[in-house]
Amino acid sequence: MKITCMTLRNFRRFREGRLELGEGINVVKGPNESGKSTLMQAMMAALFWKADAVRKEVRESVTWGESGGFVLELEGEAGGRDFRLVKDFAAKKAHLVWGDLDTHDHARIEEAVREWLGLGSEAAYRSTAGIRQDEVAAIAAGRNELGRSLHAAMSGSDGGVPALEAVKDLERELAELLRGTRGTAKNPGPLARAEEEIGEKEARKEELSRAARERRDARRRLEEITAESERVRDRLETLAGLIADSEERADIEEDIEDFHRRYRQLESAAALIAEDARLREEEEKFAGLKSVLEHKRGELEELELKRAGIAEGVAVLGRRLEEARRARYRRWAPYLLVAGITLILVGLAGVTLSPYMLLASAAGAGLAIAALFPGGYLSFLRRGGELDAIQAQMEELQARGVEVERGIEKITAAAGCGTARRFMEMKVAYLELLSRRKEIADKLEVLVPEGEMSAVEKEARRLASEVSLRERRLKELRGRTVEGAGLQEAVRERDSLRARLDALNEERIRLEVILGEEGTEEELLRLEEELAYLRERGSRLARRAAALELALSWLEKAARDVLSSVARRLEDMTGSYISRITDGRYERVRMDEGGLGISVWSEEKGDMVPPEALSRGTVDQVYLATRLSLVEIICGDRRPPLLLDDPFVTFDPRRLDRAMRVMRDFSRGRQTVIFTCGDHYDAYADRIVELGQAVS
Repeated sequence: MKITCMTLRNFRRFREGRLELGEGINVVKGPNESGKSTLMQAMMAALFWKADAVRKEVRESVTWGESGGFVLELEGEAGGRDFRLVKDFAAKKAHLVWGDLDTHDHARIEEAVREWLGLGSEAAYRSTAGIRQDEVAAIAAGRNELGRSLHAAMSGSDGGVPALEAVKDLERELAELLRGTRGTAKNPGPLARAEEEIGEKEARKEELSRAARERRDARRRLEEITAESERVRDRLETLAGLIADSEERADIEEDIEDFHRRYRQLESAAALIAEDARLREEEEKFAGLKSVLEHKRGELEELELKRAGIAEGVAVLGRRLEEARRARYRRWAPYLLVAGITLILVGLAGVTLSPYMLLASAAGAGLAIAALFPGGYLSFLRRGGELDAIQAQMEELQARGVEVERGIEKITAAAGCGTARRFMEMKVAYLELLSRRKEIADKLEVLVPEGEMSAVEKEARRLASEVSLRERRLKELRGRTVEGAGLQEAVRERDSLRARLDALNEERIRLEVILGEEGTEEELLRLEEELAYLRERGSRLARRAAALELALSWLEKAARDVLSSVARRLEDMTGSYISRITDGRYERVRMDEGGLGISVWSEEKGDMVPPEALSRGTVDQVYLATRLSLVEIICGDRRPPLLLDDPFVTFDPRRLDRAMRVMRDFSRGRQTVIFTCGDHYDAYADRIVELGQAVS
């Protein structure tokens, strides 16, 4: 395979870039930070990255400030046919044109790239044909992919399933088969599921066996319940008759007592009816009073109210008149006033005779003033006026009282009463008569709703008949009843038997539900058959697991044998390269069959030593030889491009010259791209590309 041109757009530092390459050794030069490692990474991305990937490495490869993705394009020749591969990470699309093949299918494109390179992953490529600076010894990173590739190359299974794939398949199948048998698993394998299903079926079998035993016990218990229920019902029937007769006797005795009580009430009703007839006759004596009360009752009541009001007013005025009269006869006030006035006049008259008469006038003035003090003469005059007013009011009320009395006498005369007192006595007697009749009517309404003597007599005859019937029935029941404590004991026993019968019925229903679950025995038989099948299936799976373990052990042994032959061939080829690069100083190597570990024969130490025990330049020489050998063995005639990012910086001029001579021989008919910042590879280059000139 050869790449003739790579185009970049928006990939890291390159917004637009184009790199043209040729056959042989291509030297891509440029100063540090000019984009050499970016170009190598772009070539890896174009070959191995999926255009629809969204992982962090893809997102971080977009040029700073661009919102979309990047686009990579490779042109070249593979398998004798030209190809053009475009991966648009912005549109998440890929396009490959290779001879007659024109596809956008990601899986078909990956398959074509593997076919070109002979290496199926970026890790395998970096461990062999893609070397970054200071990573010459980084072969172990892709040991898994390299081991698979080496085995496929040596076993001749290219395009098929190599032995290692078969081992992996067997391991996966065995792990799938045994998953969950040696610990917990979220998704158990077939053997664990079979064991789990067997456990579930056995638990269900135990449950069904228990249910079958319960059904047998239920049938036996149901027979016992039937017999006991019959006994309980017979006893209940006997007790029910005894209790019913006893309760009927008690009811009859109570009815007879009630009938006697009712008869006494009827006797009382008859007496009340007779009394009511007598009172009705007496009521006729009050015909005149009744007429007055019916027609002039309101007027009479109004006059009586007025008379009561007038009497109350006269009493109040009498008390006030008495108080006024007691205040009127305080004689000192007018006398004191007259004496004062007299002394004033005498003093004034005698002043011509003697000036000392003025003293008499002064004394008279003092007496007059004293008489005018509160409670004195002025009060005497005011109370005298009040007394006159009270006397006038009393006379007026007395006159009105006379008129009211005349009105009352007129009404009482119409009632046949000579005086008001007689009227009041008759009124009280009449009202008492009405009250007694109302009382009798209320009692009769309770005792005899019809309120007639005929109804009372009829009810008495009925009661006598009922009592006779009850007494005859009572005689019939006396021999087959119990009383008091005996009846209470019978009721308690009846209630206890009813509760027992209810419990038996509930138990019967539960047992019938158990017996109603049909198919338990049939399901148990079917479950035993399923268990037998599952045990047989589990046994087959266990035998298959044992067979897989045996096959796996044989395949692993065969794989080790194949890898052993690969290791020997790799040792010979690597030794040849090391001898040329080191000018014969080191020429024997040993390869670890499992982890691709390398050891080199050291004449100085007389033993095989790991490369790390040698100088740094020698280590890089050893691993360069190993990588070239791996590419030849794994890739065969497919010849992928070698991408080297200044891998020989630790080499002195002699080592560099020997290494580059080997690289020139290796690159015949191949393509090697060396990214560097110096001129020390120019002498060996078939094509030199200056970054910043040919690539922008």
